[in-house]
Formats: sequence, C-alpha cells, structure tokens
Amino acid sequence: MNLSVVIVNFNSTPLLVECLDSIRTNLHGIDAEVIVVDNGPVPVARHTLVPICPGVRLISNPRNMGFSKAVNQGASQAEGRYILVMNPDVRLTGGDNVEGMISFMDTHPDVGLLLPKLVNPDGSLQYSCRRFYDVETLLLRRTPLGRLFPNHPVLRRHLMLDWDHRQFREVDWGLGASMLVRKELLDKGQMFDPRFFLYFEDVDLCVRLWARGYKVVYYPHAVMVHEHRRESAKGLFGRARMEHFRSLVKFMLKHRGLNPKISHD
Repeated sequence: MNLSVVIVNFNSTPLLVECLDSIRTNLHGIDAEVIVVDNGPVPVARHTLVPICPGVRLISNPRNMGFSKAVNQGASQAEGRYILVMNPDVRLTGGDNVEGMISFMDTHPDVGLLLPKLVNPDGSLQYSCRRFYDVETLLLRRTPLGRLFPNHPVLRRHLMLDWDHRQFREVDWGLGASMLVRKELLDKGQMFDPRFFLYFEDVDLCVRLWARGYKVVYYPHAVMVHEHRRESAKGLFGRARMEHFRSLVKFMLKHRGLNPKISHD
C-alpha cells in the first residue's frame, strides 16, 4: 500500500465530513487507506463516515488523548509506505496533488517530510513554512509587541514572507496541518513525541528528521485548502494558549534551547 491518511478529529465533524469527501474525490488511482482517530467528547459514528469515505477506519478514544498521541495511534496501524497527516479542516483540491507528492518522495530518498502548499478558502496563500524559533521571534509572535511591529524583519524572516512560494525549497519546519512522512522513519510506529499534547510536535519532528540527515521540503505543486483558525492566538489565558506555552517549555528542555541551529537560507 502506498499511502495511509491519518486524521485526528476533535469536535470538528462538519469539517471532517468535507475533508473525507475531498479525499474520496481526489485519491483515485492511489492505493490508500484512511484512518480517523476521534478525540472528541461526543463520538463520531462510523456509519456517518462510511457513506462519504467507504473503507474508512475509525478509532474512538474515551477521552482527549492529545494530538500527538492520537496521530501515533493512527500511524501505528498504518500500512502505507507514506503517511499523510491531515487536519479535518484541510481539503484536497486536485487528483494529482498527493500522487505528485508520492512521486517526489519516491525519487528523492533524502527527503523525509514533504509539505504541500496551503491556501485559505479564498485561495490566498497561507505562510505555512517557518524558520526555527528564537527569542526575538517569540517576543514578536506571542506578545503584544507583534501587533506594534507586524512587518518587523524578524517576523518576516520567521514566517518566510519574502520567499516566492511557487518554488521548491528546503525549510526548517512547517505546519502539521498537512504533511507527508516516510513510515520507515517512524520510531516504533510513533510519528510525534507524545509528550507534546498540542503544538510544537511538528517542529520537534522536523528537528529530529534534520538531525538524522533527512530533508524537510516544501512542495508547491500540491495545493490544499486549510481553514486555519490559530486558536492559540485567541485570548491571553485560553486553553490553547496555555498548551502552546507548555509545549514550548517542553521543546526548550528537550532541545536545550529554542533554535536547534539548523538553517536553510
């Protein structure tokens, strides 16, 4: 089997339905399986999903296990050579998008993780690739200073705003909303470090792949729609913001700082 699609759902059933419908429509000709891991307090019924995506496998958790552990649950049962992690708020847009990503990975064995181009529902570009964090970046991204200096060079560099996103490029890391990973590189079936409940699991994965000699590459020919909500930016003491802070601390302790000193300028 070429591909396993792993989707973690948490109270996003309407978006999940749209996501699965886009998969059913756009994965023709690819030997693939779809695994949905449901973390929501109200379980998703399998009979709701099967008419949309026949053959879907549903894993229902009794409680919210966190994003990393839920992805690992799906990845550990995946049979594909590649694993495509998708958020339920992501939709495929073309039949050859994923096929092109697989072909690229097949011909570039030094690439461990491939990132598609993400766009907003109106078609505008999402800046989904990042350079690794440093102290200045955090101050401008996670404090009110960012609102005072929205075009600060540090922010522009971190978000890679001055790069033509129509071009292939090696990048430090990218949003985990959608990423294609070689299953053979997983450690005992685990994709993400389960210590990260939410946030920084994608940064950590990219750090580990780079450290093992594998590249993280942005692939602009595959375009997916992402209804990005940036929950961690809402409210000063919201749950998402607190989880972001906890994961940041765990990341810093694990990697002995913010920036792992891997740069691809």
